[in-house]
Amino acid sequence: MTGSDGRQVSRSVVSQLASELHDLLRGLPIGAQFDVPPSANICYSLELFIPAVLRQRYPEWEKESLDGLFVARATKTGPAAVQLIGTCILISDQTVTPFLVDLELLEKADSDSVTAIRVMLGEPGSGLLGISGPPCNSPDAQRLLTSLVDRIDKVAWPYALRSEKLA
Repeated sequence: MTGSDGRQVSRSVVSQLASELHDLLRGLPIGAQFDVPPSANICYSLELFIPAVLRQRYPEWEKESLDGLFVARATKTGPAAVQLIGTCILISDQTVTPFLVDLELLEKADSDSVTAIRVMLGEPGSGLLGISGPPCNSPDAQRLLTSLVDRIDKVAWPYALRSEKLA
């Protein structure tokens, strides 16, 4: 899958994410909120997908990875669309930082694919990428996760992408 700058996002990552989204959204009404445990397969796919999408526009993401996603709120926002809000662990410094991802399934004749309508990550800080948060597995990390939904519109996202076509 090619992003807007011509760089590749692994077809297998996009296909796996599309399959998992399809399974998660099946049978849910629009507006439904649902649980996504950290051990869910979609969390692993997003650990790969989010950095790959960010690398398309931000060269500093070339050496960064995520290790663990914790979803505070998952909402079906359309017939084949979802919004996920939560925190993720940055590999480089083992801190957690917020994320917001809006995804939509695109059903094509030859396969399912995904459009990342919005990928937002991080809060300004002193970490390697100019973002940072509390250490993972700390009480502050849990407080960040539980407070995030109420203040999501106030986050000053250092990394923000909109309408990244991956089909």
